[in-house]
Amino acid sequence: MNSLVDMLMVSNKLLLLFIALLSLTLSGCATYGSGLDGALDAAKSGDYVSAESKLKTAITPVGVDRLLYYMELAVLKHLQGQYLESNQLLEKAEIIAERLETTSVTNNLAAFMINPRQGDYVGADFEKVFINYYKALNYIALSASSKNRNEYLDAIESARVESRRLGIRLNALNSDKGNYTDLKDDDATLSTLLDIFYSLRRDLIDSRQLEYRDDAMAHYLTGITFEANKEYDNARISYQKAATSYEDGFAKQFRLGDSMTKQAWFDVVRVMRLSGNYENEWPRLAKKKLSKQEIDQLKGYDNKSQLVIIEHVGLVPQREEMNIELRANPYTRSLELRPYVISSSGQPLDMLAWFYLVYADKSLLDMAINYYDASFHGFNLNGFTKTIFLGPVWKSIEETGLLNAIGQGLRITVPYYAPPKNKPGESFALVDGRRFALNPASNPAIMGINEQILNASSDIELALTRGAFKALTAQRTAELAGGDFGSILAGVGRLASQLSDAAETRNWLMLPFEIRVTRIPLEAGNHDIVINSAVNKSKPTVKQQQKVVLQENEIKVVQIRSMENLNKSTVLSDSLEASTASKPVAVITQ
Repeated sequence: MNSLVDMLMVSNKLLLLFIALLSLTLSGCATYGSGLDGALDAAKSGDYVSAESKLKTAITPVGVDRLLYYMELAVLKHLQGQYLESNQLLEKAEIIAERLETTSVTNNLAAFMINPRQGDYVGADFEKVFINYYKALNYIALSASSKNRNEYLDAIESARVESRRLGIRLNALNSDKGNYTDLKDDDATLSTLLDIFYSLRRDLIDSRQLEYRDDAMAHYLTGITFEANKEYDNARISYQKAATSYEDGFAKQFRLGDSMTKQAWFDVVRVMRLSGNYENEWPRLAKKKLSKQEIDQLKGYDNKSQLVIIEHVGLVPQREEMNIELRANPYTRSLELRPYVISSSGQPLDMLAWFYLVYADKSLLDMAINYYDASFHGFNLNGFTKTIFLGPVWKSIEETGLLNAIGQGLRITVPYYAPPKNKPGESFALVDGRRFALNPASNPAIMGINEQILNASSDIELALTRGAFKALTAQRTAELAGGDFGSILAGVGRLASQLSDAAETRNWLMLPFEIRVTRIPLEAGNHDIVINSAVNKSKPTVKQQQKVVLQENEIKVVQIRSMENLNKSTVLSDSLEASTASKPVAVITQ
């Protein structure tokens, strides 16, 4: 009788444990982006003050999301014209990011064993570059509002410092940061699992086609800061780095077209001509790189001021999560991976396409281009499976007991990006009635997708290791219990471990989808500007109006943030994209 009572008590405890775990899972399965919906909606409407308030209720400056807190808030402060406050936040973000680069692996061991979202967010490589990018933009804004020459020079110098830091960070991108295998000495089982699933990463992705190895826009921004201070040779070097980077692959990688390549080469020739030190060289370079029409346009910059418009369009996509099933096939000594899908349309097809993109043996860059365009919908992806033949590694699986732990299948969760469906259309500026195209100069949206593609194999490796380790732990606990209770315990443990799994879905969401640039020579004086942007191809065009005042031989940088729901007064100033002092009208036009 006592044994029956004990059995019932244990069963009840297992049931309560399962309910608790299920409740915890359902309450914590929301992605990072869904938690910031309120702040993002306010930002899309240009209500950056409200967006800041909502952001502060969603994430905090302490805990695992502290880096994101400072980065997200810094952009909102930038958009409100609070440039010093924005840079103070970015300084903290940079310090946190640097510290996490050296401590995140050790600190995130516990999170690795549970789910990645419970560990510190360390930031993607391109996101860390944008910390310095925004700091440079803030200093350019401060230079425009400076009260005297010394303040102006200090701000421009600070902008150049941040531009140089951009270059230093870009040079360090390819350094080896290590991985979770650094932790394997502490646990023999974990070590074996890591060794098994590490084989999944081999030769699956040709990273050379997608690596974020340089930033042409960063070089171009550096050239602007040098030219603004009349350091023409340094400006020439920076513009040439930008032109070369665009030409050698940056423009193709991020789908920018050739307009910024042409603009950068035009500026190289222009500052060579302006400096007076390249009378023999600039005509040869102009003949090689510029069209006849562009050569004729060089004279249009003589004794003129310049207006540089930098438009930040929309918001980057959000990371989502998908489920993948692992099965072991003892007959072929292989592991089989396939995505869980419910139907053949909508989001499940996006998940299938992501799985196909990451693992298929084909040109990764061509597949990525199809993915950005969502042109994979004609592919027959149903039933797609990736088989990994392990050969001699199979013995390690048998020795660990992983076959029994996997059972009929092991579900794990990994992050992915759905292909962008609400991509922006074209933008153009009307200046004193003349039309100028805004040229695509950088694409943070594609940067995020590319980086996720490159990390996809590692994500699956670690998720499988985590899931297998949990399953093995439950299996061994069940074996110790023995009998029917052991079987029940194993089933509950397996289900609970899979329900509690989650993917890393955090990313810096206040970054723009795309960055665009145009450069216009103008006479000193007052000028009217109208920016027309198709922020979302499926929605009406956003039109933003403002006035600028140019001094003699001044280079004025105007920043515009174009959001898809911008339909009321916005916080634009006469020099940069945000200020509480001036609120010109932004209207929606068909």
